[in-house]
Amino acid sequence: MFADAPPPPNDTARSAVVCIKAEGRRPLQFSGKLEGKRPQPGAFDLPLKAGVEQCNNLLRSKIATWTLTVNTPGFTPCRLPAPEFGQRVVYSAKATARGLSCAPIHKSPIGTWKK
Repeated sequence: MFADAPPPPNDTARSAVVCIKAEGRRPLQFSGKLEGKRPQPGAFDLPLKAGVEQCNNLLRSKIATWTLTVNTPGFTPCRLPAPEFGQRVVYSAKATARGLSCAPIHKSPIGTWKK
């Protein structure tokens, strides 16, 4: 009768997986970079194909935060929330006449499968 409570956030997780599933005919780009006081390595800019999940593993940083966006020419980019480490999150991205929209589809924990 009672649903199990979601697990607490994993403060020791060192990575997160963020996936984007593109829809539509417009070319979309999935970009991310670590932003801190100094330039950080790890920036990426990946093309998205319609109907295919494009995933990227993001490592935790103690001195910078991840900024994630999905964009296409002529539209305001979608800004995705900072990743939750220890989680795999899948977003949908679609460019229509009304603009570019991004929405979360699925979220699940990553890590060891044994308890």
